Amino acid sequence: MKKQQEKEKITALYERLSHDDERAGESVSIENQKRLLEDYAEKMGFTNIRHFTDDGVRGTTFKRPGLDAMLDEIRAGNVATVIIKDQSRIGRDVVEVGLLKRTFDEYNVRFIAASDNLDTANGFDIMSIFRDVINEWYVADTSRKIKTVFKSRMEKGLRCSGSICYGYLASKEDKGEWIIDEEAAPVVKRIFQSVLAGESIAAIGRALRAEQIPIPSEHWKRIGAPVRTAGYADPYAWSATTISYILSRPEYMGRKVLGKTVCENYKTKSTRKTTAEEQYIFEGAIPAIIDEETWHNVQRLRETKRRAPKTQNAPNRLTGLLYCAECGAKLTHRHHLVQGKWWDDAFICGNYRQLTRDCTMHYIHTQKLEAAILSTIQRVSWYVRNNEAEFIERVREASDLRQEEAVKDSKTQLAKAKRRHKELDGLVKKLYEANATGKLPDKHFTRLLAEYDEEQAALEASMTEWQEQIENWNADKLKTEKFIELVKRYTDFSELTTPMLNEFIEKVVVHEATGGRGNSRRQRLDIYLNFIGAFEVPAHIVTPMEEEAERRRQEEQAAKEAQSRELEKARYEKRKQEKRDFTARKKAGLLTPEEQAEEEKRSAKKREQNQAWREKQRASQPPKPPKPHSLTELARMKREGLPLTPEEAQRLAEYRQRKNEQIRQSQQRRLAREAAEKAEKGKKIA
Repeated sequence: MKKQQEKEKITALYERLSHDDERAGESVSIENQKRLLEDYAEKMGFTNIRHFTDDGVRGTTFKRPGLDAMLDEIRAGNVATVIIKDQSRIGRDVVEVGLLKRTFDEYNVRFIAASDNLDTANGFDIMSIFRDVINEWYVADTSRKIKTVFKSRMEKGLRCSGSICYGYLASKEDKGEWIIDEEAAPVVKRIFQSVLAGESIAAIGRALRAEQIPIPSEHWKRIGAPVRTAGYADPYAWSATTISYILSRPEYMGRKVLGKTVCENYKTKSTRKTTAEEQYIFEGAIPAIIDEETWHNVQRLRETKRRAPKTQNAPNRLTGLLYCAECGAKLTHRHHLVQGKWWDDAFICGNYRQLTRDCTMHYIHTQKLEAAILSTIQRVSWYVRNNEAEFIERVREASDLRQEEAVKDSKTQLAKAKRRHKELDGLVKKLYEANATGKLPDKHFTRLLAEYDEEQAALEASMTEWQEQIENWNADKLKTEKFIELVKRYTDFSELTTPMLNEFIEKVVVHEATGGRGNSRRQRLDIYLNFIGAFEVPAHIVTPMEEEAERRRQEEQAAKEAQSRELEKARYEKRKQEKRDFTARKKAGLLTPEEQAEEEKRSAKKREQNQAWREKQRASQPPKPPKPHSLTELARMKREGLPLTPEEAQRLAEYRQRKNEQIRQSQQRRLAREAAEKAEKGKKIA
């Protein structure tokens, strides 16, 4: 009965072929394996055969449809024998193959590898373990060889992948070289320029879709190029992932980057992204679509997450450019609801009132900040256009680099050091030859070799320093030239546009305000420009824009003052007329009882104010000196024997002397008059 059941069970014939095995030719093809296993089963008398096949599956993977189907039959107890061509067909992993063999033993399945003469019915075969190890070693060795080939190609700048960025096409002469796709390249430029203009990724995607611009896969399909993703519902639906992928590719600025990913495990084929040190980078190996400055500016802008206020469709364009001077955090945009209205368009420190971090507010209004940035760009740009040589000199001085004469000296010293270093190499070689032939004793050889080594080490250190000075000077000169090119690219600086802001400004450091509120409030801003940093134009220079701004400010101030004077005059005339009307009504007795009571109250208050003012004036004046005694009082005091001051005694004496003189003169006049009268009478009698 048991033998009858065994005959009814399946004889499983398993075949597997991977893409790597196809290189071996027809001998390992699926058809060849099936034919070989069928002949073996017929020869050995196995019946009820069934094929289980995995075509195009590598041996290190054990999630295979054919293998899984066969294991399901084994666990169901429907399989008596499993026959394969050789042990490598069941797999190339020692551990996994061992687990499969254990499964065969648990379910009493006979396992046969026809070409390896392995039959578990004959007992344990130690060689099967070694064959499994060799099969796995084959995969590991193949993986190592492929990695070596790929590495060798990448070191030479040759590509190992056929994928091509959107905006490029493979050259017909050399598929490893890229040429610009004239139809897709403008779309790439537009995407980068849109980011510089302050548009979000979603807004860019909506604009491209509205204009019916095909997505990369649809574009490649239309021009007959290989398509990576054939399944898509809408040929114009640009996703944020696609646009972000385009913005992150360094190839668009002409940089060939090879080795971006590396396979960590040849069994699982798991990969990881490589670091910059592991990659192979070749500058200028691809025709550039985007200039380097634009690419780096876009990457800097994408580092900051921007959220649009509820009342606006786009986030504030200054977000991500402002930093706190005290804690270094980015300033956040504040645009909130105040009494039912959206108000307070300003920036504050991101760490202000945080639970785990603490910093002051650093409040600054957006409009004033943009005005300060525009003024800085205008001032520096005008200075560059009109004083280019002086600007270059000041940038070098500000960066504390040597001048051109010093760099020339460094180049001269570097050339001399290289020649001397080469001479020392020749001397050391001759030194070894002389010592080897016995012409130079070991004692002298050791001493001279040490001296030469010491001199070479000193030369190498100096050469490194001079080379760094030259490279720094060249880099600084290049940055200055790039900024000059940027200034010359713009012709209108009257308005601060978003592309101008993103191209000119690297960052703005905001300090805490001082001096209170209003016109007395002062706040320091450190504005760092791209390529040149925080550059200060000499204070004595006044640009035409500043003169025009000052003229407009003075005109506006004069207009405000004139308007204020007119308003004050109108108010004065109005008050004067109202007072005249009130006085006339008061004299005519036409005031109402309320007005009469108010007038009496006002008059009483006015009298109190006047009295208080008089008392205050008297209190503020110095006390008057005492009134001097009169001459009558002085005479009385003299008669009564009261003491007199020397001044008072002198006054009294002078008065009495003057009085006596007056009496004497009066008597003389009287006597003279009497004598004259007597003489007149005598004449009349005679």
